[in-house]
Amino acid sequence: MIKFFPYVFCSGPTPIVASNSAHVSSIGQPPLHISNESPTIQSVGFSQRCAMTNTVQLQPSRFEHSIVGSGHTFPNASEFRDAIYLMSLAGKFRYSYKRNSPKHMTVVCTIEDCPWKITARAIGDSNIVQVHTFRNVHNHCLEDVVLSQPLVRSTRASLVIDDVIRSTPEYQPRQICKDFVRQHGIQLTYLQAWQMKEKAKERIYGQPKNYYKLLPWMCERMLATNPGSSVELSYSNDDHFEKLFVAHSISIEGFVRGCRPIIAIDSAHMSGPYGGALFSATSYDANDSMFLLAFGVMSSENYEDWLWFLEKLKIVVGNKEVIIISDRHHALLRSVPEVFGIENHAYCYRHLKENFSSFLSKHNTRGNKGKENALQFLDSIAYGRLEHDYNVSMVELKKYNEALATWVEENAPHHWAMSKFPKQRWDKMTTNLAESFNAWLRIERHHSICNFLLEHMSKLASMLVKHQEESKNWKGCIGPKIEAKVQENIAKGAVYPVTPFKNGVFGVCIGRALLNVDILNHTCTCRGWQMLGIPCEHATAVIISIGQNVTDFVDDCYKYPMQELIYGGSFSGIETHDMPTVDDDGLVRSITGEVFFSLKPPHTKRPLGRPRKKRIESQFQDKRPVYCSRCHMSGHNRKTCKNPLP
Repeated sequence: MIKFFPYVFCSGPTPIVASNSAHVSSIGQPPLHISNESPTIQSVGFSQRCAMTNTVQLQPSRFEHSIVGSGHTFPNASEFRDAIYLMSLAGKFRYSYKRNSPKHMTVVCTIEDCPWKITARAIGDSNIVQVHTFRNVHNHCLEDVVLSQPLVRSTRASLVIDDVIRSTPEYQPRQICKDFVRQHGIQLTYLQAWQMKEKAKERIYGQPKNYYKLLPWMCERMLATNPGSSVELSYSNDDHFEKLFVAHSISIEGFVRGCRPIIAIDSAHMSGPYGGALFSATSYDANDSMFLLAFGVMSSENYEDWLWFLEKLKIVVGNKEVIIISDRHHALLRSVPEVFGIENHAYCYRHLKENFSSFLSKHNTRGNKGKENALQFLDSIAYGRLEHDYNVSMVELKKYNEALATWVEENAPHHWAMSKFPKQRWDKMTTNLAESFNAWLRIERHHSICNFLLEHMSKLASMLVKHQEESKNWKGCIGPKIEAKVQENIAKGAVYPVTPFKNGVFGVCIGRALLNVDILNHTCTCRGWQMLGIPCEHATAVIISIGQNVTDFVDDCYKYPMQELIYGGSFSGIETHDMPTVDDDGLVRSITGEVFFSLKPPHTKRPLGRPRKKRIESQFQDKRPVYCSRCHMSGHNRKTCKNPLP
């Protein structure tokens, strides 16, 4: 069994020790560059100079003068070989080495009697290489051009796309193939293009395994930069990464001060070199926008991982009682009740509806129309606010199909039906917020772990600033999303007659039904006001009838002062100018030579095959309507069109 021993890093610069768990407790910089060389000052290499162009198109003409002439120097022999190869791509010729050593290199064209020739020699005992002979003239006939096409070497050819990968990380291998044919006349296979992209990423960002070596240093720097953050790193006895929990101080403070006590949790796949799972915990700000509370990177997804993540989340929220909304993953059905209590666990209705639909497909004998009716019954059961509404809908479902009603009763309706749930869940029925978080980091989830952390902090900072600036432009004391809900209720309640009673109680007639609205206690018989904190349509009818402003009766958790508390904290970026480097021996050293604790990558690796980039869509997700270009009707395409033309 693996044991975890807590170790707390203080705010000051404390060296990381080799303990099995570290509780450390921030804004991202540009993508992390991990160097395997010692931290000495070197001249700018050729591949670095090529990357400075910051262009998205492959431009072969800029490589024609990679070597400007005799006397041109390079930091080492490898940089000189890179320049030779790129010259061959730009000039569309093939070369060979008559002599090839770090101290003396002679390069000639493969075409016989061609005068093109370059020689280079090392300066003294140093690694610096200087061009000695530079004869940049070719003498080729038409047949020679066909025979002297440059070879494709993924390691060196990847230099061409370095700058493209920097500016456009989603640059696809198929596009690389097309660009090489257009720019260089070279036909690449998909595998060659993919290998080129991987080589470029490794040269720009470093080897993936080295990121885990720098992870303990980053954890220490997070706490030093943003005191009050919670970052816990756990690893096995053989120093392999297992779990990481991150909650920044501004997220913790904002949630405790002003967010409603409801958290949506979910997981997504990490598609980097070592795979894993991304756990997330998100909440809502005063305008019902996404507020990031915490996330975790795990080597797997199981009961033990979820329990560990939720225990850290429980420490973050403190004594604040919260409602956890999740899907019905078997690990969450066990871990959430253990940490937060079974009465505080709400199921995502969208996931449950998917399961109900699958069960319905096996027991439905009435076709598509019958399936629609059954799903409407389920919606009435889930969204009915009163016990009476639940019972009526259940009776209707039993009349329709006894097996479906039994399925509902056996699947714990007190965890997902509004009328049965014992706590206030603020009308939040799904984990769509957590799904938004996964989509928000869709690209970043494919990167290595340190780059993921830095890019997440950068995007978090942008989101915090954006939400804070938007709140300053609110037209009133509530945000635009809440204002829209209020206006919708006002429009619905405009037709309801109101009868005043005593002690602030009013009656609202809806057909033959009479509902009581208590203005003083902010309650309504329909339970909509007390569940959501926003006056329901019946309450808005009463408020307007007495000449009051509906906004004044909205719960304080939706108002601007609360939004200020949520985003009132500070958030600083991590300084990476003094980031240690990974030397050839695999040790993490600072500029001063101090050796840091080196973490190993997880035992698991990304499975074979292309990682999934698009989430599996729900059958209830709104899809783009299909239109026929022949008859201009919806619901089918031109190929299946059977409508007669006018």
